[in-house]
Amino acid sequence: MFTGERHLRQDHYSALTLLFLIYCLFPLPSASGHSPIISGYNSNLDEAMFIPDPTKSWAIYGELHGEREIHYYRFEIEKGQRIYISLMKPTNEENKEFMPVFVLAGPGLIGQGTVPDYVELPAGAGAVVVAGRQPEEATYEPFSASSFYELAELDIPAPESGSFYMAVYVPGRGGHYSLALGEREVYSLAEWILIPLSLISIYQWEGQSLLIIFLPIAATLAISMGFMLWWRKKWIPVSLFEWTGMLAGLLFMGTGFMVLFQMVLALSHTHLVSEVVITSILALLSILPGIAVIRIIRKNRKKVDIRKRIYLVILGIIALFVWSGFLVGPVLAVLASLMPDRK
Repeated sequence: MFTGERHLRQDHYSALTLLFLIYCLFPLPSASGHSPIISGYNSNLDEAMFIPDPTKSWAIYGELHGEREIHYYRFEIEKGQRIYISLMKPTNEENKEFMPVFVLAGPGLIGQGTVPDYVELPAGAGAVVVAGRQPEEATYEPFSASSFYELAELDIPAPESGSFYMAVYVPGRGGHYSLALGEREVYSLAEWILIPLSLISIYQWEGQSLLIIFLPIAATLAISMGFMLWWRKKWIPVSLFEWTGMLAGLLFMGTGFMVLFQMVLALSHTHLVSEVVITSILALLSILPGIAVIRIIRKNRKKVDIRKRIYLVILGIIALFVWSGFLVGPVLAVLASLMPDRK
């Protein structure tokens, strides 16, 4: 019994140490990325969506259904601060002919380009028209495991302090666009934790169905349950503690496989780049907690002591901050630590 407990402690410490080292070596919150926003009802100037702190890095996702549909955005900025705007579209075939345009309007701007008469502008504001251009290659984004076409970019100092407006429109066929604003990459705690939910909307923006998005997680659960039922019946959970913990671990692992699946889909639209290492690490940061949770549940099943429960809480918290389990997995891991271990 003493030898089994010693091996259990060694397994737990090894797994937790590995997770801690990876998390310290790759400080993801400080890495490149945007805080996502889904465009809402902002089809006229008076209803322009307000973007707080335009120096912070935001990514706005929207859809234009055709000519004369316009989305408006507004932000406040001080003179001399950088105004950075990038216009993008997804790489799927449905958006191949889609080519949006954006207009920046505000005080002190020197007019550039011709603004269509159906685009509203604030009184007395100058306007800069930036048309999209189809690039030769798509860009790979490692943190969301996605790809996109960058169509246009504007990077200027604010000529005056005040309210500036962005209008996105398309002269022809509609489609999905993304508008990046700002370059200062910071996240609130809530924004960071809720990024997995935003990723679902981003993948749908790319043209994926929910079935495709969650296929790797569903496959992980189905294959694992089949393995337990048909091949290794001694692995079948027998208590709420085991059921809840096993489900949490499988959700963590499924998230990692989903990241790899999305990476493969994205790379099918662009070429192989070094940033796939970052995506692979993100996948590993989901798969490792899943393996660790399942090992904790499986090892020495007759004895569920306080150490096991503490390990589950720690792994649940780690998973929450590495976007594993779509919030459900971390909650289940913590709940498992509170569940009875009797049949």
